[in-house]
Amino acid sequence: MRSRASGLLAAGCVLVVLAGCASAPVVTRTPGSLPGYVHNDYRRGDPPLQEALALGYAGVEADVFLVAGELLLGHDRKEVRPDRTLRGVYLEPLRLAAAGRAAIRPDGQPFLLNVELKQDDPAAFAALHALLLEYRDVLVTVEDGRVRDGAVQVVLVGWQPPLAELAALPVRCCAVQRYWRDLPPDHAALPAHLLKLVTVQYPQHFSWDGKGPEPPEFARRLAELRAARDAVPGRWLRVFKVPRRAAVYEALVAGGVDLIGTKKPAASAPLLAAAAGR
Repeated sequence: MRSRASGLLAAGCVLVVLAGCASAPVVTRTPGSLPGYVHNDYRRGDPPLQEALALGYAGVEADVFLVAGELLLGHDRKEVRPDRTLRGVYLEPLRLAAAGRAAIRPDGQPFLLNVELKQDDPAAFAALHALLLEYRDVLVTVEDGRVRDGAVQVVLVGWQPPLAELAALPVRCCAVQRYWRDLPPDHAALPAHLLKLVTVQYPQHFSWDGKGPEPPEFARRLAELRAARDAVPGRWLRVFKVPRRAAVYEALVAGGVDLIGTKKPAASAPLLAAAAGR
């Protein structure tokens, strides 16, 4: 039976049986103790999010469409269902998980909620941000240039208005990502509360599959990525589509990667734990 987020957080490390693994109890970790996030989390189990929290992931990612005034989850419009909303599946449970706590993650960093808006539509963004404003009590929020800490960091990884428009919002409950190769020339002047994630798709920049010795160019490329991340304190470096091999995970974490994406959270969790020495 799947535990609720509040029970997980209150109990710390408990035994649960996850959906699809009824014969194998899984020792849960403190949410946020692993340097990874669950990509397309809404496709995992029922309800989503709970497995990511139980296994100790630092974040999740959800795709959304605006349909008849509701932000519904789905990678394609044909996947959306009226009972699977961003509010009900993610924002309400995360508010519950954060109740009475300064942070969900043990390191004090906010839990990551990547939101990929699948429509190039200003109205859809307006609806999304109006919804996020209802959760200012738990979200990292920027108001008149001042950052108010929150237990959850929303990052837009899909369509979004231009950075100048986002920066001009009097109250903003989200930051954005940029792929490493698409970083604007002045990215070092953009605060982390606006440009939070530097993102890399592993196969576009690395060829090592974890078999054999680590090639010299692997470390050189990681150094370039770290330099882009470290140009502004508080940014995170995330890599996805990573080969699920212990050697690759260990090299990425040792090289400074903050978040490794996975679509197989149960399979990736022990590799991430070993890479992080946990």
